[in-house]
Amino acid sequence: MIGRRLRRGALWPFVAFGALLAFAGAPAQAELRPLEVPATSGWQHAATGLILRSQLAGYRRTSLDDGGTAELDVIAGFSAPDQSTIVTVYLFRPALMSVPVWFDRSDTQILLREEYRGPQPVAETRAFAPPSASVASGLRRTYTTGTADFPTTGLAIMPMGEWLVAVRISSHDPDPAALETSLDAVIAAIGWPDGVEDGAPATLVASCPTPLKYARRAKLQPPSMVDALMGAALMGVIEEKRSGSEPPADARPVVFCRDAPGKAEFGVYRNAADLDRESYWIAIGDAGRIVSVAPSLGAVLNGDKAYMLSFGDLDRTLVFPNFDKLASPERALEAVTTTSPISSTARGAGGGSTITISTDAK
Repeated sequence: MIGRRLRRGALWPFVAFGALLAFAGAPAQAELRPLEVPATSGWQHAATGLILRSQLAGYRRTSLDDGGTAELDVIAGFSAPDQSTIVTVYLFRPALMSVPVWFDRSDTQILLREEYRGPQPVAETRAFAPPSASVASGLRRTYTTGTADFPTTGLAIMPMGEWLVAVRISSHDPDPAALETSLDAVIAAIGWPDGVEDGAPATLVASCPTPLKYARRAKLQPPSMVDALMGAALMGVIEEKRSGSEPPADARPVVFCRDAPGKAEFGVYRNAADLDRESYWIAIGDAGRIVSVAPSLGAVLNGDKAYMLSFGDLDRTLVFPNFDKLASPERALEAVTTTSPISSTARGAGGGSTITISTDAK
């Protein structure tokens, strides 16, 4: 059972909105913190046991950074001696655990990247089993680009418990088959930890058959203590289930569909098995942060209609005042970037969580 502490205080200083800067037109990546590891030494991630050696498949490590202070968003760069091939390995704990969603986000960004000058997939996305796994829980794809510097590029995303490992590789070699071979070698050379349970079989995200209908004038309701407590408690229960040693026997991974064509900045996703429910997730960029809009628990219990708005970062979930109607994704993003949260549930590294209630909630 997860231990949860409740405290009351101002929340705004805790907000980490680096993931939302892309929506506002600024770089999505906050300033990186270099991890002080000698270039000739391997590095082991404390929370997962994953090892990134000084070289992967002959590519030497050129950088090792943390996107924060708790190694929740690690980025490692590797390169061939002549810079003819570059590799980036990302290790992060997403707010929404779904290989298909985050692959869809990275795939969309690659296909829309202007610098690639009309990139084209070499073949359909395919599922594959990561090393030491028996289930095809990862997704991968290779692309050709219109650039002479890096005419081929590839992507693979794999689950590791509640973490994701993403590998990007780009090469001067125009042969996609050679890039595939290099990608295989890099994935195999990563020091994968023992004892990681198989992830769910990975399937591609399809378009939702019918889009959601959003209200034109959705407004935020006044901050409420009940909404703050209900929202924080719900996030705590979700975190408790996520961090449990064993998932419930009847637990099934959510199959997501895409509510509208994805943009470079964000994509909107829904539960494909529950399309009647007026709820959705906004996956921001491709690095694990989300905004969600769903019927408010308190409103449902009271027979009213209201919609809870939350922002899931890698280390916490922030709950905002409810909407009175189903807001559009653009309206939800605007509200998250301009409104103070009313409660917060921090995701503890050891499984515990801390709930903070805003002094503005009455």
